[in-house]
Amino acid sequence: MKKKFGTDIGYHKAWRAIQKAVACIRGTLEENYRILPSYLHMMVDKNPGTYTSIKRYAQNRFAYMFFALAASVAGWSYYRPVIAVDATFLKLKYRGILFVAVSKDANSQIFPLSFGVADLENNEAYILFFEEMRKVTQVRRELVFLSDRNQSIANGIRKVFPEAHHGICLYHFEKNLKQRHAKATVINLFQSAARSYKREDFDQLMSQLKSIDKKTYNYIMEEPP
Repeated sequence: MKKKFGTDIGYHKAWRAIQKAVACIRGTLEENYRILPSYLHMMVDKNPGTYTSIKRYAQNRFAYMFFALAASVAGWSYYRPVIAVDATFLKLKYRGILFVAVSKDANSQIFPLSFGVADLENNEAYILFFEEMRKVTQVRRELVFLSDRNQSIANGIRKVFPEAHHGICLYHFEKNLKQRHAKATVINLFQSAARSYKREDFDQLMSQLKSIDKKTYNYIMEEPP
């Protein structure tokens, strides 16, 4: 505004102007939530094999959404039987949580499986997410879920996919250890133990870790190896 028109405006006035411009181009959030069922219908209509679901509260208020694209539904049989699950916050006016499930193909490329949106990250939301996922995701032998230590994820997997294994993502686990100020030696031992293929190697490394830092050892062993 200063360069083009020689006008000084405050930050908040500029921000409000941007919101109005975006609303003119994309519509308001309220309008977009209102047409969401139509949008999901068109996803299925134009991309056969896509699966969508939407749930509402009383007074027709948005509660939960799920979708899996046709390519993801059809391709799941050819991915590795490993599903990584995570969530992130939506930073818009009405906030909410975006759930994501991904796998890896034979070329080690990340392949999206399904997405969900809910108001909160809790047991109910994850159970809904996994129930919808189960409708389109064929349960395969030795299926493994990976996640951080979020208890709601563990509860959802246990309830909806009781036959699957559930592992903790090492990246998240290592971040937790660093936040707890674990020594570099302890983290290195944990990394080696987690990546060992023989039980005796695992036990030996964890025994060394225990002798250095018993408190961190107990924290790690809260999760089944």
